[in-house]
Amino acid sequence: MNEEEYIGTIININNKPWRVAEKVLTREWKYTLSHEKIDGTYESMSLNESALEQIVKSGSKVLDSELK
Repeated sequence: MNEEEYIGTIININNKPWRVAEKVLTREWKYTLSHEKIDGTYESMSLNESALEQIVKSGSKVLDSELK
């Protein structure tokens, strides 16, 4: 799967919707996911490409995309 297809995708992780917001190349591709809390602040997490793909393949609900 092309990495660009993940940007903007919403993935349900631990019953929270996380949007794939950014992709940065360091030694490997890293993705920043963000989750907006009720008070309007954001939580964020960074995952490498392999971790993100494993989450998607594990059956996490994916919204706003047709990832398979």
